[in-house]
Amino acid sequence: MLGNIIDHRTDHSIPECDAVFEPSAHDNARRPDGRPWFVLEEAEADPAYFHVLDSVDTTVREALLRAERDWPFAVTVYLYDKGARPLG
Repeated sequence: MLGNIIDHRTDHSIPECDAVFEPSAHDNARRPDGRPWFVLEEAEADPAYFHVLDSVDTTVREALLRAERDWPFAVTVYLYDKGARPLG
């Protein structure tokens, strides 16, 4: 499930990218009343839980579809320029 998108690409109009996925609960995002947007315990309880994953040489569309399709908890997608290989 897509929770958030952080776009680090230098040109936001190019669809090709490298992407990093992280449970949105790691973002520590807070609502105006101080409650968390995403609850870490809910993500950690799921068998699909992970810390960080990447997908290189993909597209924005495919990265967002993967977030929606592959995980039942909120996932933040970080977008980078194609070839950046942000996880090494």
